[in-house]
Amino acid sequence: MRFTRNLLLVAGCLFNAVVSMAQARSTSFNPSRDGFNFANTFQNVVNLPAGVNVRTGGLCGGMAYSALDYFLAHKPIPRQDYLPAEGTPLQRYIYDRQMTSLTSNIDKWAEVIFNPLGARDSEFFNWGLQGSNGGRLQELRSFIDRGMPVPLGLKSDKGGDHQVLAIGYDMGRYRGDLGANEGDLKIFVYDSNHPNTIMTLVPDLAHKVYQYTTPDGNAWRTYFVDKNYHAQIPPDLSAVTYPNDGLAHELIMTFVTGDDDLRGGNDNINLTINLLDGTQQHYAAINGRARWMSNTSMPARVVLSRPVSTSQIRSLVISDTFSGGAGGDNWDMKSLEVRAIGGGGMSNVIKTVGFHRFTGDDKDLLIAMNAPPPPPAGEVSQLILEIRTGGDDLRGGNDNLNIETHFADGHVQNDNNVNRAAKWDNNTTHTVTIALNRAAPVSQITSVKLVTTFSGGMGGDNWNMDSIKITAVGTGVNRVIGTHGYNRFTGSARQLDISTH
Repeated sequence: MRFTRNLLLVAGCLFNAVVSMAQARSTSFNPSRDGFNFANTFQNVVNLPAGVNVRTGGLCGGMAYSALDYFLAHKPIPRQDYLPAEGTPLQRYIYDRQMTSLTSNIDKWAEVIFNPLGARDSEFFNWGLQGSNGGRLQELRSFIDRGMPVPLGLKSDKGGDHQVLAIGYDMGRYRGDLGANEGDLKIFVYDSNHPNTIMTLVPDLAHKVYQYTTPDGNAWRTYFVDKNYHAQIPPDLSAVTYPNDGLAHELIMTFVTGDDDLRGGNDNINLTINLLDGTQQHYAAINGRARWMSNTSMPARVVLSRPVSTSQIRSLVISDTFSGGAGGDNWDMKSLEVRAIGGGGMSNVIKTVGFHRFTGDDKDLLIAMNAPPPPPAGEVSQLILEIRTGGDDLRGGNDNLNIETHFADGHVQNDNNVNRAAKWDNNTTHTVTIALNRAAPVSQITSVKLVTTFSGGMGGDNWNMDSIKITAVGTGVNRVIGTHGYNRFTGSARQLDISTH
């Protein structure tokens, strides 16, 4: 009898262990390997008819769908640790999958939204605990038990609606019968708001909501299982690799817009990169001509035409194309982060910048990066231009003066808007300092060209320049290398080339 009783006890323990093991299942999806390495901080502008723009935050559904696409296609997911810029292949793919995740489940969202005065709170909460007769928990387990991660839609109680990817569960002692031990239930998810982490969703029985074991300020009244997900082949972006040469091949410039938006269209921002070897790289409309709404963060991706060492970047110049005047745009840049991307996993923040307000009259922001070495004896490091305006002023605003410095080896340094969009009144003298990106002997500076930005026509500007004197300054150098007398600039005669000596 004792042997039989002991045998029954052992059998009972084994049965309980088997039941316990059956109560917990996980898929092979690992957020630190199969999820995105950046957080879901997307800001989206949806263009509606009549010029109306609506801002939405996040692409959680798109990130859940995309991660699952890569997982099921057995393709490596892009592992970048920064948000993909708007318009890039990865951003477009995630955005398109977001739209699919929403349109495929309109009926589900409509069902959980209808809850007048919270009358269905208990009903919704219990749906997520129901493990039979078509309950949400039964549906979830049907996917996980066959190793298939499944997207979930979470209906908010506190915070916002959300979409995540369920990758496992643990019933504990709970039997899915709306009976005892409901609080044992754990649902393991990949949440794009928490990259590289398995988040654990649990029921809060007292408040009849679902929340994480490590609270993040959100709570959800219920969830639904997205049975309308259909896998598609994601883009192969892992092939975009750079040689491990220590050079920056692209810049990711993350702009935070303050209270005054960037209009886009014809009102954009340009980038100039000044290098210590004297060369420059110019990139127009790095915002993609898109509107950046107030209080949003937007990354701009700049693929460099020639890779460079970050230590060789002398300065960055951000400039706007605003027309000025009553109808012109203004833009509050709250902050800027510049990240250098290259081979061998290079992803380094090389500069952060604070607030700057761009207007039609304050069009440029010079961001110093690396100071040049002292120029060798006898070489020129800057040009001093003394310019006298005659009887017709330089208007400023959108009618400005650019300077081109030409060198014997063929390269040209461009310095735009040297009057800083300011008006140069009649019969006034102004001094402009051009810092050369690369020191050079006087003999290597062949000419200086003045180029105005006048539009021409009845409303265009004209400017009388009475005289100009160009002085080369450097270590042991201080000499006049060019002069010119009167010249009238108009919309049809916008340039003057001055040979140096």
